[in-house]
Order: sequence, then C-alpha cells, then structure tokens
Amino acid sequence: MKKYKYLSVIMVLLHINIIAQNDNGKQNCWQIGFTFGEIPILSGSFKPGITFGYHFNQYLTAEFTYQLKDYLQRDEESFNAVNIGFDGLISSKETTGERIFLGLRYKPTDWSPYLTAGFVVNMDDIETINYDNRERFIGDNIYNGNIEIVQKRETGVAPAVGLGYQYDFENGISLNTSFGMAFFNQIPTAKVNIKTESNILGSDLNKLYNKIDDEYKSNFHNRYHIFNIGIAYKFK
Repeated sequence: MKKYKYLSVIMVLLHINIIAQNDNGKQNCWQIGFTFGEIPILSGSFKPGITFGYHFNQYLTAEFTYQLKDYLQRDEESFNAVNIGFDGLISSKETTGERIFLGLRYKPTDWSPYLTAGFVVNMDDIETINYDNRERFIGDNIYNGNIEIVQKRETGVAPAVGLGYQYDFENGISLNTSFGMAFFNQIPTAKVNIKTESNILGSDLNKLYNKIDDEYKSNFHNRYHIFNIGIAYKFK
C-alpha cells in the first residue's frame, strides 16, 4: 500500500512538470525569502528559516525550505500533556527539530491559492512533561508521586501535500504562507521514557505506555509537517 501512495505523489509531480514544459512563453526567475515556522504568536514558537524558489512559469514553482530548531514551553497549551489525562501539570517543555521541505507548487491562476507536493523532513521532536506529587490512577491502581514523561518523535522523511497562498507586489516582494503535512503516512510511534518516585506495577506501567501512545497518535499535529509564514523577493 505504501508503494502506491509514494507512486501517486510521483505521478502528480510528473504531471505538473509536463504542464511546465508545455508552457514556453513564461520567463523563469528565482525567489529567496525568510520564513517563520509553526505560529510565532502562540506559545513562544518561532522557528526562523530560509526559502528558495524557482518559478518555471506563473503556474509552477520548485521550492526548498529549511527551518531551524526551536525551544519552547507550552505548558497547558500542549495537546500531548493534556491528552494524557493527569492532573497536576507543572510544565511541558519542547525541542522541535529542524524542518525541511523540497517540492513543487502548482498555482492554477494568479489570484488563487497554490497546491504543494513533495517531501518533508522532520528532525527529532522531544517533549518533556512534568506532573506534581499527588495521588493518581495509573492502570488499575492508585499511586502517589511526581511523574516525568519524555516523548521523542524521531527524525523522519515522508511525502507531503498541502496548500499555500502568495501575494506578489509589483516591486518583486511577496508575502506568503503555506502548510504541508504527511497525510499518506501514519503518525509515528514516539519513544517514551517515564520517571517517577512511585513503584508502579509492570502491568499498570504497560497500560500507561499504551495510553500515552494512543493519545499521541490521536493528535494530528504529531504527523510530520511544516508550516511557513514569511516574506520573499523575486528576482525578475
């Protein structure tokens, strides 16, 4: 099944390339820009990066994006921390790895959003979640103590598709935003490490690991993805 999914992405890219080759009346040009990943105004996330693009014509653009890693503290805004279901959340600190995207944009008209397809690379994402010292149910029993849970989504590469919009000014400057996600792949299994003062039974600990895994995979944000909002300049 995975082979067919990858083949579908390749066929789309080849089809778009044929469109570009059949349109010989457009001038080619380069574009370079700066971008910010995730959403800069929320949770302290920033992820600065750089983008390069080559416009084959007004319909088709090849693009490369690289974002730096980021360190942030989401606390109660962390979906992963909240979804585990424990009271007494102290903090959720996260290291989001570098993001890379290499692909093609297809823009049907001058005013429309564009479709994007290619491959996304997400480096390691590590989230450390701390809960305070109190009684809580774990599995079938009650335990007393603090808990630290570390979730690590390891580096991965996956085909991705998405949408974006770019507004071009006459002086060559443009504002743009885009989002691409690995919809074809399942959410990866995170490596989990649990530290606690409580002496948790093996059967209860296994149930906790399973719950963490289930909740992690229920959060679509944990798919490999990339988000951009930024400014660029087109060299005519």
